[in-house]
Amino acid sequence: MSVQILGVRHHGAGSAHYVAEVLKKLKPDLILVEGPPEMEAMARWIGDKALKPPVAVLCYDQERTEQAAFYPFAVYSPEWVAIQYANAKKIPFRMMDLPLAIHWQMERDGTFQPTTEASVLKSPLTHFAEAAGYEDSDLWWEDHFENRYLPKEADAHFEAVMLTMQTLRDAGLPSHLELENEYREAYMAQCIRQAQQEMYQNIVVVCGAWHGPALLNLEASASQHQGILQKLPKSKIKVDASWVPWTNERLTWWSGYGAGIASPGWYSHLWEHPKDTTGVQWLSGVARLFRSKKVDVSTAHVIESTRLAESLAALRDRPRAGLLEFNEATIAVMCMGEAIQMELLKRELIVGKDIGKVPKDLPKLPLHADFEHNIEKLRLPQPEGKKLLELDLRKDLDLKRSIFFFQLQVLEVQWAQQTGVRSRGTFKEGWELKWRPEIVIQIVDKGIWGNTIEEAASKYLISKADQSTAITDLAEYIRHAIPAELFVAIDHLLLKINELSAVVADIQQLMAAIGPLSHVSRYGNVRGTDLQAIAKVVESMLIRVCVGLPTACYGMDEQSAQSMFKLIRSVHDAVRLIENPDLVGQWQQVLQTLAIKEGTPAIIRGCTSRLLFDAQVVSQEETTTQFGLALSNGNQAMESAAWLEGFLSGSGTILLFDPHLWNLLYRWMAELEDDVFNHMLPILRRTFAQFPTAERKQIGEKARQGTQNTGNKPAEQNDYQSFNEEQGASVLPTLALIFGLKQPESHV
Repeated sequence: MSVQILGVRHHGAGSAHYVAEVLKKLKPDLILVEGPPEMEAMARWIGDKALKPPVAVLCYDQERTEQAAFYPFAVYSPEWVAIQYANAKKIPFRMMDLPLAIHWQMERDGTFQPTTEASVLKSPLTHFAEAAGYEDSDLWWEDHFENRYLPKEADAHFEAVMLTMQTLRDAGLPSHLELENEYREAYMAQCIRQAQQEMYQNIVVVCGAWHGPALLNLEASASQHQGILQKLPKSKIKVDASWVPWTNERLTWWSGYGAGIASPGWYSHLWEHPKDTTGVQWLSGVARLFRSKKVDVSTAHVIESTRLAESLAALRDRPRAGLLEFNEATIAVMCMGEAIQMELLKRELIVGKDIGKVPKDLPKLPLHADFEHNIEKLRLPQPEGKKLLELDLRKDLDLKRSIFFFQLQVLEVQWAQQTGVRSRGTFKEGWELKWRPEIVIQIVDKGIWGNTIEEAASKYLISKADQSTAITDLAEYIRHAIPAELFVAIDHLLLKINELSAVVADIQQLMAAIGPLSHVSRYGNVRGTDLQAIAKVVESMLIRVCVGLPTACYGMDEQSAQSMFKLIRSVHDAVRLIENPDLVGQWQQVLQTLAIKEGTPAIIRGCTSRLLFDAQVVSQEETTTQFGLALSNGNQAMESAAWLEGFLSGSGTILLFDPHLWNLLYRWMAELEDDVFNHMLPILRRTFAQFPTAERKQIGEKARQGTQNTGNKPAEQNDYQSFNEEQGASVLPTLALIFGLKQPESHV
């Protein structure tokens, strides 16, 4: 009875080659693979032609779906190679790691709390790497164990790996996973003993190299392991699993096995071309990529790059050139020293764009299944390119589609993007559908939040809200929740906003939140959503703003004044939407206070004066007086310019139709000294640049004419006295028809 321990690097191409060689030689009757037993049923699909790596097994708690772990596989993963061999030869295999149900239970109980910060610990391999003159322990490992593939030396390879790890473990190096590894390794050893008791004669164990020494001398360690296993808790956690497609980019993540690789595309090359020791095939692929992008690269470039890479490896005392040398040679020879082109190489080759596929008849993650069910139920196309949809929200099917799209946006699934919407709250919505394989992964990523799109979107939004302390963020979340009809999330968000608004001392936060919340009400007309609760929250926030705004604006610096000026305009627009006479009156009183309050920044005084004039709260005569005072010679020029910026912000129409204001502005600017004018020019340009092109053109033409005549006309020539009431009344029926105020009369 023999047990062969194969210590590997997860996602190591060299390790995978050596595992394949040993399996062919030993012909085991049982293979034990590091991994939780909950994924064993999924692993039986490995080798199916429709299961194309990179893929991952997603394991998750059925009741608390946010508790999940991904176990990714590439074609060069040693575990994939071992299980594929077992399935092809129809011999049994088992996953032998600590069950996830127990692992997660111990995490919840606090058993695996690390005693040492991971950031202060070095990888054990770092000690060997530094002794050999390497700055990177991964590079040292690759040179000694991954890149030196010699089929006849498979046994010697695993012996060297075992000796290396035994030496490091004997040194007693600290690890923040030390306690966790004790439980895991005791469980792995017990799985091997169980297999021996079942009379398997030829057992091969594929596990992470670090664990290898702990799985030797099983008889001597049996009592110790038994004592550890007796401490394991009983768990009621129910774990389910599913295959999901993965990408090369995601293989760089640290998840599941805890192993990420920086260059999946390079590892694919090592797996597919193990005999490319000089890198000629790799560099030829680089040349083909550059040529496809219209970069001139010849065969001579490939030859010179190969020679340079070999020279660099020799200078660094490396056994053979690796990716580092090939990249440096590529920059020097093919890119003419310009490293910017390496971004293309990294994206296309070094990382790669491979996307895995899973069989259609495989059990799917509930969220993924619900997504596909919704697509079928709502008759939505899944084209490879772009597809434009125009939805009419008065139709039941289109309304359901819109809700579904907004729920996907909450989940950050980038399939449907809103476009061509004329304004919020209209009956028409435009959407652009663009299907990409990565979308499945985006859905799978959110599978931990719920079994349906609606449930997952609601829980995900609630989670984000619970982590936020900014009322502006909550307002933005609720703006997305309304069209998605996530009513549970809306109630939670409103409660959170109420709590925060009661304690938030920052008036600007409240003001920034009022705008988005007030605009949300525009959806109610089309979607039939009850927005009274939101309206009450907005009203209570607005009352607090009215009380605190005058004090908040006192003594502001220029930058803060600019921010507050924009917020005041935003709140003013919100007040107009609310249409509550009492609140409108309170807000206008605050504006009147700010317009004349000393210590208030000039830009805010100018802004509030204009808002009051537009709302017809102050007369034209009062506004002209304020305008004249603001531009009087007694004020500093910069103060006057700031007031003018606030007053004219948004529209310069008032200057075109009020000669009094025009003359005041014209004379003020004409009397400025040249150096003062040049100093103020940026502010003036910023002010007038915001006007529409037509307004700017009219103002320019008016400026050529100078001041305007404001003298009174003779009574008989005054416009209001020369107005013909009979002719004016004749257009009223037509206007009423245009505005839908009455039906046209029959003339039959």
